[in-house]
Amino acid sequence: MIRHLLHTWDLNLGYAKRLVADIPDDQMAVQPAPGMNHAAWVLGHLACTADMLGGMLGLPPVCPDDWPALFDWSSSPTSDANAYPSKATLLQALEDAHAAIAAALPDVAEARWQETTPLEAVRSFLPTQGDCFVFVMAAHEMMHLGQLSAWRRVQGMGRV
Repeated sequence: MIRHLLHTWDLNLGYAKRLVADIPDDQMAVQPAPGMNHAAWVLGHLACTADMLGGMLGLPPVCPDDWPALFDWSSSPTSDANAYPSKATLLQALEDAHAAIAAALPDVAEARWQETTPLEAVRSFLPTQGDCFVFVMAAHEMMHLGQLSAWRRVQGMGRV
């Protein structure tokens, strides 16, 4: 199943890149509706979430120390583009986090996936590390990429 999960992981990354390819930096934090997750926040959030998974595998962080406060699940996106790193920086972090996970995952012992999720905040619905990795790598990423697709359409941008 790891091969299949990594295939989805790669598809998600490709989709993320296509979704933001034509968005200039000065438009990355546009909020067509108050509080709406915008492109900068989505890319940073996905990079930080992948970094969290990497941490569960003992990988060094990809994202700077100040990013989790800006992009974690309790953060609130702002329309101030200056509050966010550039699109290139965000994409590079997402690519690096994806690559680190993809390189490490095939070597993870099968028994590891049955271990309890170390993240107490999600343990009630993602009780094992396997549950956590599959959800984050497949469902969570695609959910936020769907938000990014809707964000594009609200602004009159074409579908990807």
